Amino acid sequence: MMKAREPDWAYVARSLLKVVAVTMALFLTLSAVARVLWVFIDVDDERMAQVYGTAARVANPDKRLPYGYSDGEGPLETTYTLLGEPRRAGHGEDGTGYEIVENLFGTIEAPSLDGPSGRLGDAIASVEANLGVDRELTERTRKTIDGLPQTLDAVAVVEFAHSMTTERLVAFNRRHKLCGGADVSYIYAPAPYYDDSSDDPPLNAVVWNRRMTEEYVRADFSYQCETEPEAALTEFRRWVGLLDEEDDLSEFDLDYEWLTDAAKKGTVDGLVVDRWKLADLRKLLDDPEVRTVQLADVAFDLGEIG
Repeated sequence: MMKAREPDWAYVARSLLKVVAVTMALFLTLSAVARVLWVFIDVDDERMAQVYGTAARVANPDKRLPYGYSDGEGPLETTYTLLGEPRRAGHGEDGTGYEIVENLFGTIEAPSLDGPSGRLGDAIASVEANLGVDRELTERTRKTIDGLPQTLDAVAVVEFAHSMTTERLVAFNRRHKLCGGADVSYIYAPAPYYDDSSDDPPLNAVVWNRRMTEEYVRADFSYQCETEPEAALTEFRRWVGLLDEEDDLSEFDLDYEWLTDAAKKGTVDGLVVDRWKLADLRKLLDDPEVRTVQLADVAFDLGEIG
C-alpha cells in the first residue's frame, strides 16, 4: 500500500522544530562552556573598571568621563560603560555612553575610546619634552589671548619649556597661587612620534588626573591645592602598579612599558586645564617655565551673565 504523502505544512513545521531544537542545544552548550571558562579566566568586574575604565580616561582626555558601570557578565563577554561628554569650554552636552567590551580571551574592544581627537587632541599630541623657551611663540600666544575677552572660559594645554619634576611643579603652583584639582591634568608622557613604516604601534600621550581612578570617581575627596602634583603622581604610580603585562591596553594605544616608564620618571611636560579663565592663562605666559598655551576651546560662562 502506498504511504500517504506528508502535507507541506507538516514538513515545514517539523523542520522548524529541528532548527529551534538545535539552536537551543547550541546556546545551552555555549552557556555551559562559558560558565566553566569564567571560572578559569576569573573575569573581575572591579578590576575591569579599575584597569580599563581608568585606561580609557588616561587615553581620552578630550572627554569628561566621570561615571562608569558594569552591565554584568554575558555568556561570552563583559561590558563596562563609561558615561561622559566631550571636554568643551561651554555648557555640557547630554551624556554619551562609551562601551568597553572584554571577551573570553581577555581582548578589549572600545571603538569609540581610541584616543584624543579634535583641537584638544591636536594640542595634546603637539606637546614634546624639553623643547626649550621660544619667546616668539610665547609672544604670539600672548597677542592671541590679549585679543579675546579675558573673562572667557577656556580648555587649553599649558606646555612647559622643560620637563617639570614634582618639586618644581609644586613651586610653580605656589608661585602662581594655583590649586590643582579636577580641572588640572598632568601630561606625564607626550605622545611619541609615530612612523607608519615601523612595526611599533602608535601610542597616546599619558594624561593623568586623580579623578581618573575609578574608586575616586564616585567618592568625594580633597585635592591638596599647591601640593596636588605630589598626590597625583603617587596615585598614578599606584594605578600603574595594578597593571599586568597581559592586560590588553592596545585598544587605547597604551602600553604596559610605556606607562611604567612614565610612572618611574614622574616628570610633567604640560597641563590640560579645563574651563580656566583666559586672564589666568595669560598670567602664566610671563613665567619662563611656560613655553606656550594652546587654546582648544573658549566660551562665555553664561551662568555669570545677568
